[in-house]
Amino acid sequence: MPPDPEASLSGADELRDYRLIIFAYITSSLGNWVYQLTLPLLVLKLTGSALTTGAIYAVEYLPFLLLSLPGGVLADRINRRLLLITGDSVSSALALLLAIIVSTSTHTVWLIFVVAFLLSCVDPIYHPAFQSFIPDVSPKEKLAQANSWMQTGDNAMGLLGPVIAGAAISLFGYQTTIYLDAITFAISAGSILLIRYRPHFVVKKSGKRLSGVIEDMREAGEYIFRRDRILLAGSLTFTGTNFAIWLIQANFVFYLTTYRHLSPSIIGIVFGAQGIGSVLGSALAPRIIRRIPPGRTIILSTAAAGICTASLIVLRQVAEITVVWGVLAGLGAINVVSWFSLRQQIVPPYILGRVVATTRMLAFVSIPVGAVVAGLLQTSLKNIYLIIGIGAALRLSMAIIASRSALNRGSPLAPAAPAGRPPARPNPEVAEPNPELAEPS
Repeated sequence: MPPDPEASLSGADELRDYRLIIFAYITSSLGNWVYQLTLPLLVLKLTGSALTTGAIYAVEYLPFLLLSLPGGVLADRINRRLLLITGDSVSSALALLLAIIVSTSTHTVWLIFVVAFLLSCVDPIYHPAFQSFIPDVSPKEKLAQANSWMQTGDNAMGLLGPVIAGAAISLFGYQTTIYLDAITFAISAGSILLIRYRPHFVVKKSGKRLSGVIEDMREAGEYIFRRDRILLAGSLTFTGTNFAIWLIQANFVFYLTTYRHLSPSIIGIVFGAQGIGSVLGSALAPRIIRRIPPGRTIILSTAAAGICTASLIVLRQVAEITVVWGVLAGLGAINVVSWFSLRQQIVPPYILGRVVATTRMLAFVSIPVGAVVAGLLQTSLKNIYLIIGIGAALRLSMAIIASRSALNRGSPLAPAAPAGRPPARPNPEVAEPNPELAEPS
């Protein structure tokens, strides 16, 4: 029998649920990081092609364009606990299928692309549901702490996941590594299954018709494109910088393998530097945005990332490349925390979930394009250093453009309003914009 959502829970039950949701998130995050390194290495081994390796990144990010908006609506319309259990279970089954394909038919690359696409379809539905599920599970006084632990855990998995994946590939091969990946998703699903679901607020009731879903998505789009110039400027800034990032990111495994002749285990360590940089960047970000407006912080960190990216043109030693890769991840973490904080500060709670899904889709729209263009440039130019220079120049250009936009204004976040704790949620039945919210000046 499913748990009664209206039943009151003891303090011990709340603490247990709180720990389970953090454990589930970290375990699922580990699974994501493992397959994100394993699949490009596998495709590169099978094909030896930079274009095909870049295409696998495009396939992995294409679902964000197709499913982000419906995912945000689903998170507000159906049982979030069931949605999360289903998402982890489907991810586990698909990873298992991928392992079987690799074990039995290692030369069928198109099948790997199909399963990779389906596996990537889970996240844009899973992410909004998980972010909305946290207030249902965490005690109010622990909500900010839960967000902090999850961010730290995700960054830690960004460190450990690639290292674990690289070591597992070297020791056991690709099949076993993907089997282990399937287990992580199954563990996450089991952890969420043990959680007693009791929502803190009623989910918006606007019907289940297609017209209602479209109306929900349209409302979020109008808010971003017509009412809030800061949101629009920030979203477009991330769209441009993500394209520049993925010109390099999509070629990075190819670069480390072909230009630097590194083994999968060493490549895992290089990618693991992302985790260290992200943890440090996340720790520094709150202090920075209390002194510098978050929009301006995004601009400055984007410019600094462009300069660091350019340094990869002249660096050749593995240790140097690893350090720069970690610094870039740290600047990226500062960017993300600043953006999340700014978005929470200026968007009313009644529409925040859909705005998160929509701005995320806008930010990700350029990633599959950048990944494919990266492969095409490497195939035609055969000069990774020129591509790195193009990426660095684009990041600096985006910082300059953003400095002349609505993003370059505002005040630092007040210490009394932590970014991780949203304001009280209004009546969920209200579908009209908050009349007290003025358009940002």
